[in-house]
Amino acid sequence: MERVFFADGWSDYFKNCGISSFDDFFHITHDGQVNKNTKRDVRFFTLNQKSGSEHTFFMKRFFSPHFKDMLFTLNQFGRICSQARCEWNNAAILLKNGTQTYLPVCFGEKTILGIETKSFFITQKLDSICLTDFLSQKWHQMQAGDKDELIVSLGRFFQKIHKAAISLEDLYVWHIFIKESKAKNGDIKYDFAVIDLHRMKHNVKNERKLLSNLGRFHHSMTDTYFDDRLRRLLLESYAHTDARTDMGTFVDDIKKLSDKVSAKRNPKPY
Repeated sequence: MERVFFADGWSDYFKNCGISSFDDFFHITHDGQVNKNTKRDVRFFTLNQKSGSEHTFFMKRFFSPHFKDMLFTLNQFGRICSQARCEWNNAAILLKNGTQTYLPVCFGEKTILGIETKSFFITQKLDSICLTDFLSQKWHQMQAGDKDELIVSLGRFFQKIHKAAISLEDLYVWHIFIKESKAKNGDIKYDFAVIDLHRMKHNVKNERKLLSNLGRFHHSMTDTYFDDRLRRLLLESYAHTDARTDMGTFVDDIKKLSDKVSAKRNPKPY
C-alpha cells in the first residue's frame, strides 16, 4: 500500500508541479544531498509553480528500517508506524509545545501488510541556519556578552523542551538551528529550532534520561568554540529555576554523561 499525507494547503501545490504519487515524491530530482547512510538520506530541492511561487524543501528518505526502529514507534505511539510518520508526529508534538522545528509539508509511506518498506518526510526550509555554520561564520568576531546571551538562551531552550517531558535522543550542536535578531531595545536576540527527530521520545518522566540529552550536547561542544566557562554557563542557564540544584554536582554529573558519549565516539568536526 502507498499513501501520501499533506499538511494544509500543500496537496494542490505539488499537484500543480506534477507531483502526486508516492514514487513521484520519492524520486524527485534533487538539487543536493545533505547526508546519507545505508538506511536513510537527506536531500533538498526547489520547486517552481507556473504562477511563480518558489519553495525550497528538505526530504528525508527512509530505506528498509530496522526492526528496532519499528519497535521504537510502537513504544512511542502505541502502534507500529513508518519512520516518516514518526518524524511527522514528533514535529507536531514539538510545535504544539511551542518549540520550533522544521515545518512539516507532507510524508509518504509504502507498506506491505502494515510493515514499512520505504517512506519519506518533506519539510520547508527553515529561515534560520545550522548552529555549526553560525559558529564558523560569526563566533570569533562576536562580543563576549553576545556569546553569553546565546549560551543562556540555548540552556533555557533545552529546559523548556524538558519541562514538556520531551527527550531529544540526538541533541548535538549540528542539530540546532539559530536565528539572530534585534530586540526593540537594540539587544541581540537568539531563537532556536531543533531537527532530526526520529529518535525523539515524549512523556518522559525519568530525569536521568532527560539529562542524558545534555550529556550528548556537552560532548558535541568542541574546544574550538566553547571553553569550560561557557559549558558551565549552559548548564547554569538550564537549571536556573530549580533552587534545589547543587551546581557543582550537576555539572559533574553532566560531564560524566558527556564522557560516556565521548568514550564511544569522537565529536563530529565542524
